[in-house]
Amino acid sequence: MTAAKGYWSTKDLCHRFRCTRCTINRWMRRDKLPFPKPKIMATGSQNLWSIDDVQKWEIECVISQNPELANQAA
Repeated sequence: MTAAKGYWSTKDLCHRFRCTRCTINRWMRRDKLPFPKPKIMATGSQNLWSIDDVQKWEIECVISQNPELANQAA
């Protein structure tokens, strides 16, 4: 098993995806391929997402839009 890579803050994700916090929250509420929930949530503090979870979600989104890539990823 590989070690976790760390965490991204909401600000990091907004920069990575060029979106707003509202967009990330909307993605989390989707029925199909919802964005992963934060691993660390604290009132009055920033949310932190697992880099591994976000990268896995990215791969799943790409494969869902390009099914021919599924065989290459396996």
